[in-house]
Amino acid sequence: MTSSACASLVSAVLSATEASRNEAQLRHELENALEQACLALSLPWTPFQLERALKAAGKPTKFADVAHGAVIIEYEPPKSFSGRAGSKANHARRQAEEYAELISAEEGRALQEYVLVAWDGAHITFGRFEEAAAAWEDVVAFDALSAGRLLAALENDGRPLVHPQLLQALVGPDSAYGISLIPELYASICKADASPATSKTKMLFAEWRRLFSQVVGFQPAQMKKLLSRQEISHDQPYQENPAAYLFALNTYIAIIAKVVAACALPRASQDILQPRVPVAERLRTVETGELFEHAGILNMLSGDFFSWYLDDADWPRYQSHLSAMLSRLGGVDFTVSKKHADTTRDLFKGIYERFIPREVRHALGEFYTPDWLAEHGMDLLGWEPTHPLTDPTCGSGTFLLEAIRRRRKASNGATAQSLLAGLHGIDLNPLAVLAAKGSLAVFLSPYLDPAHPIRLPVYLADAINPAAVDFFSNYSHILHTEVGPREFSVPQRMIAHPEFFRIFSKVRTLIDADYPAAKLCSAILPDLQCMGLDPSDIAIVSTTVANLVELHDQGWNGIWCSILADRFAAGAIPPSSHICGNPPWVKWSNLPKDYAQSIQQHCRGLGVFSTDKWVGGIESDISTVITYQAVKHYLAHDGRLGFFLPGSVFTTESSAGFRRFSIDNGRLPCKVLLVEDYQDIRPFDGVSNHPTFLVMQRDASTTFPVPYRSWAAGEGTSAIQRAYASAEQFRRIAKRIDGVAVPVPGGDGTRPWLVGSVQDQAVFAKVFAAGARPEYKARKGITTDRNGIFWVHATGEAGPGLVTVQNAADIGKTKGIPQVTANVESEHLFPLLRGRGVAPFNAVPEAELRILVPQRGMHGDPDLPAAFPNTFKFLSRFKNHLEQRSSLKRFQKGQAFYSLWSTGPYTFAPFKVLWREMGNTFAAAYIGNAVIDYAGEKIAVPDHKLYFIPVESEPEAAYLTGFLNAPTIAKAVSAYAAQLSLGASVAEYLKIPKFNEADEKMVAIGSIARNLTAKAGNASPSDLALLDIQVRKLLAI
Repeated sequence: MTSSACASLVSAVLSATEASRNEAQLRHELENALEQACLALSLPWTPFQLERALKAAGKPTKFADVAHGAVIIEYEPPKSFSGRAGSKANHARRQAEEYAELISAEEGRALQEYVLVAWDGAHITFGRFEEAAAAWEDVVAFDALSAGRLLAALENDGRPLVHPQLLQALVGPDSAYGISLIPELYASICKADASPATSKTKMLFAEWRRLFSQVVGFQPAQMKKLLSRQEISHDQPYQENPAAYLFALNTYIAIIAKVVAACALPRASQDILQPRVPVAERLRTVETGELFEHAGILNMLSGDFFSWYLDDADWPRYQSHLSAMLSRLGGVDFTVSKKHADTTRDLFKGIYERFIPREVRHALGEFYTPDWLAEHGMDLLGWEPTHPLTDPTCGSGTFLLEAIRRRRKASNGATAQSLLAGLHGIDLNPLAVLAAKGSLAVFLSPYLDPAHPIRLPVYLADAINPAAVDFFSNYSHILHTEVGPREFSVPQRMIAHPEFFRIFSKVRTLIDADYPAAKLCSAILPDLQCMGLDPSDIAIVSTTVANLVELHDQGWNGIWCSILADRFAAGAIPPSSHICGNPPWVKWSNLPKDYAQSIQQHCRGLGVFSTDKWVGGIESDISTVITYQAVKHYLAHDGRLGFFLPGSVFTTESSAGFRRFSIDNGRLPCKVLLVEDYQDIRPFDGVSNHPTFLVMQRDASTTFPVPYRSWAAGEGTSAIQRAYASAEQFRRIAKRIDGVAVPVPGGDGTRPWLVGSVQDQAVFAKVFAAGARPEYKARKGITTDRNGIFWVHATGEAGPGLVTVQNAADIGKTKGIPQVTANVESEHLFPLLRGRGVAPFNAVPEAELRILVPQRGMHGDPDLPAAFPNTFKFLSRFKNHLEQRSSLKRFQKGQAFYSLWSTGPYTFAPFKVLWREMGNTFAAAYIGNAVIDYAGEKIAVPDHKLYFIPVESEPEAAYLTGFLNAPTIAKAVSAYAAQLSLGASVAEYLKIPKFNEADEKMVAIGSIARNLTAKAGNASPSDLALLDIQVRKLLAI
């Protein structure tokens, strides 16, 4: 450093120290002085992030003063050191050490590389870590020597090392660059989409939207909130075209990801952050894939949808923003060799998960799998570095990276080829595929060798509907393009050949050069012959080429060659001994309609759907479909699969088909080896869902009981720890509860699972009926499908048998229901009992609301117009709304427009024993009549959130309530239905003895329940213990 530069810095610093009144002012002034000194010396300068938040697992958030790359500066109030290493200086030193440790964990840089600085303006002290402890020099006056050391540290170590949090802050979607570029990209996409002319932008957007409709085709509530929020931030009407917004967002994130991957390449053939080269040239070098090919990666960007912006007519509107963004990235150190190996694998995973809004990922059923949980799952699966591994929904590549990490650790002489051998990943989301490839590229960067290039084994394909081999040994696949469906086929032996991808790349090049089909086929004929294809094989390839040329002639070729190559390669992945992953969790009803219809028949053939149409039938979770398909198509004989799945697949009626654990109508059995439950751990970021891990073996049959382990907070911990440094730490800290699972007795073995200890299961065997006809039948409360019409407020008496009512139009999800005041016959007005009104031994109807029930049987009273004209007239005011109800269309075709579903004579039984459909715990209560204003004493009617057993007498109702609330029974019900639907199965599954008024035990149970009901459910532990004794006696437990 020049002496004049150091002297100028010292002068500026000492002047600022004299003028500053507090630490914040001093920090501001000294940072300005450092910036001016660096600019004068042409040193890189990355502005610090004010009070940068740093978080370690299980610890409170800390806020660092200033971090310039590896230079950590802890400021203290002006002159507070008093020239010595007193309490102030030592406090600042400890702070700098702690921040360095936290930043090291975040960046992945070795702790010994950080330069520690504590500074009060007048005096300064430098430190470094030696092994695990920091060594500090004396506190000295800030002079020219100190200034020179500080500037030298900023020159050598002042750039932050690339990591996801940094990229999110600098260039994330909510940064100044994202806020500028994403709206511009969106506007261009919308303009191209609306134009009658064909353009690259229009073509790629249309095909992306069509191919990946399941990624963009539905909008849950959180997605709508996101679009609304982004509209305000970006001043664009994103809700008018959500797909265009997602394509713009994906394009922006893809640009960042590709630039980061290019910058992180070892020995890159070009520095794309070099500002002297026009930004368009630098980005085109990235988008063509040349940089990656020169580094030894052949397929980094094949099948990429997101390079359209370079050729769009609106390029001038993006140019300055992109140039500024690249300049901003110029202040980042992309030397990944400085990072710990384990942190390099999280770079693109972190970009994907931090840049894609949580609402989007969760709408797609994607839940971030922490590294420690992936490691734990691989341990449970028994995967070893010598084993192959396939992840059919790989996302950003978490499980593939864990496999490579283990191989790197196991072999010192590994090559890129050996690390990738037998590993395969598939995903349908092109941005996830790019993130996975980026993760692999960075993690493998020390092993890349241009002389021995590699293909990253991650394919853009649909794991549910892979290309399949036909009777003639050809792989066939139908793609639904913008100009109609097209079927493509290639011989099996061609896909297996090492030159397969090169030939398809050549085909694309020649198509883009406008070669006609005949000329193109002649050009590749020698290649096909060298692959050993016979004339019939070559004819199959020629037909595929002709289809591709035809698409090109219509302006829609795009990237079909790359997409097809990936689809065929994914379909031809050899069966693997191990499959591990976390497939998307999306209910069937949330899939886009077109996509659901296109795969429905295929899924039915797998046998994964429930046969009971009244519990949703095909309302299975898509993760179960992927599980069955993965076993069938990608798992080797006797191979093992480990998937993270929603816990509901083991308990809901709609997953009964999945619980057969038998694929293709019994031809392919699967054996459940283990299930682990992490509901109490809640490991997925931002959600409190119910994750489990299923381990299955192909070609063996499931036998019960199966091991079922649950994990909970460790002993002596006050709060649940959700994040862990490793699988070993998780297993050491969390508490493991060993249990077993069996289906509820009876049925065909597909009933919901009962989970508990071996001792619990012995009790459950007595509690549940094994094949015997149930003595009681449960019913569902009334389904109106328009609560805002049938739920009313009674406001007064209007004459004999007439009541004035006003519908509660603001209740329910349906908008636009008018609020009407009218007279109705009191005979159809009943007390309304809702789920919130039911607690143990206590059922209380709504105080203000009533329910209008225009029938006494299954269907609406056909004589209503004549017999009860006021009620009919009132309901006629809502005829258009009532005719649109799904329950009327689906279950009551041809019935009166006011007909109600799940209603019958049982609805009007004198007594009802009720429980809530949804609840954290199971509890029952009974009710008979209730008095309501203007209508007198009437039978209480439950809504659709309640299930009930109708009975004729109070003694029987009290007996059933006591039986169901006994701790032994409540625990048994919760064992299969905790936090899930507690429907009619309660009466169907339980062994409930028929009430006999001569049975002393039953009478005793009923007496206890009546007393507790009289006390509004105020049950003491001794009351419940006494009740439990009677119930256990009754069941001979």
